[in-house]
Amino acid sequence: MEQYLTIKKFSKLTGVTVRTLQYYDEQDILRPHHKSDVGYRFYSKNEMLILQKINILKYIGFNLTQIKTVLKDNKFDWLSSLNLQARLLEDSIKKMQDSIMLINHSITKHMVEKGEPDWAVMAKILEVLKMKQNSTYQDWIKRNFTDADLAFFGEMAATQNNEENAILWKKIFADAKSIMHLPPSDPKVQELARTVMDSANSQYEGNEGLKGKMWDLMKSGDIPENFIPGYEKEIVLFLNQAIGILYNSK
Repeated sequence: MEQYLTIKKFSKLTGVTVRTLQYYDEQDILRPHHKSDVGYRFYSKNEMLILQKINILKYIGFNLTQIKTVLKDNKFDWLSSLNLQARLLEDSIKKMQDSIMLINHSITKHMVEKGEPDWAVMAKILEVLKMKQNSTYQDWIKRNFTDADLAFFGEMAATQNNEENAILWKKIFADAKSIMHLPPSDPKVQELARTVMDSANSQYEGNEGLKGKMWDLMKSGDIPENFIPGYEKEIVLFLNQAIGILYNSK
């Protein structure tokens, strides 16, 4: 490499456009080594190294304002900044994976029905995916559900009346709580157990695995707060006893 390069040669060598180098100079991000009396820019090996830093920082997601701070501030908190950037990139990866899931759902829909996507279903799936990104539910969702499960939840939300379902389960839990003093074999409890099973079968029709998974989570108490209106672990355990008796009586 020559001791000093013109901006055109420096651009050709680094693959960064002349206009970008001019902009970096104007914004005090990367100054040339020096300028001639008539304003021509000249670059050295040192500017090459700085440009490498800029390219790396841009690649991992830093914006130019952040890059300028990094280059100018010797006390810059690298560890905190890199940890934050890693989390942002992880979030971006999750969003891209969710986008792929939506695309695949659309492709499947098109291949089966030869029509355009069901936008109502897609919108509901998106709502579920956004919930997945909410910090309250992230760990719980990741721990318990697959993308296929989330797609099914989305289709449930699109094809069923969510408000009616919420009211129904709130009533079921309230009714169960009012009769927990009775033995699980009592006819009133058995009638409610049958209502629980009929409601669950209707909501999860065609997906016995997910229905069982949700019921197991409810029995274990692993349900986010306010996720299911009226839910209490003790009520579910009481209903589970009643359902066991109901099945054994058939």
